[in-house]
Amino acid sequence: MTVHAKSSASISYDSTVYGTTAGLDIKDFQTIEDWNGRPASAWSVQRIGLLQSKIERYTYNIYHSNRYGKHNLSKLIAGHVLIQFANETFGYDGWQMDVIDVEARECQPITAVNDDDNTDTDDVKYTVVAEAQVKITLKDGTNTQCGGLGRITLPSKGECYNRSKKEAVGDALKKALLSFEKIILDYETKITNNYYVDGLYGSKKIKKETNNSFNLKPISNSKPTPIKLEDTKTSTGNK
Repeated sequence: MTVHAKSSASISYDSTVYGTTAGLDIKDFQTIEDWNGRPASAWSVQRIGLLQSKIERYTYNIYHSNRYGKHNLSKLIAGHVLIQFANETFGYDGWQMDVIDVEARECQPITAVNDDDNTDTDDVKYTVVAEAQVKITLKDGTNTQCGGLGRITLPSKGECYNRSKKEAVGDALKKALLSFEKIILDYETKITNNYYVDGLYGSKKIKKETNNSFNLKPISNSKPTPIKLEDTKTSTGNK
């Protein structure tokens, strides 16, 4: 595969040539888009903006109240409130959450000495710290992933594990829903800087794409074709 770099500000992949080794046909491969951290359609841009307006209206009084300091937003807004906002914004069937991973990382026993002369037993409690990773996907493919932590101290070790994992998943869910704001801000910045070369929403291009849109070249030998980058000469010459 050979890619010719242009001296212009934008990057283009029009001259990219795709090839495969013997025994493989590039037409057998399917193009899969991953819209992690990037809106996949105008619908998600509009809906994420609506979600942010709901969050800002809800948190306005919280941040302007003397009862609260400058805490992280995920600590101030309840999880069920964010879920309600998501259902109102995206629709009940317009988004889904997948738990990528959840695991208890630490378990420490805490022994409290009983000073009562009538009893010789000590009270034992357990502190469990859990971590979780969740992924939120909108119906157009836009998705984001975030991690969360849960920390619970209880006399029952088993209940500690269960509740700490549940708390970690809830914390990750809140952070993931709040992370859509950063996605939109980054998206607007990249549009201003002409970052995208495949259009704002490449999914429309992929759906219309056919095999003829690839520059296919058969390769007879079994060795893979090396990637070579050739810079075009500019008027200033090579340094």
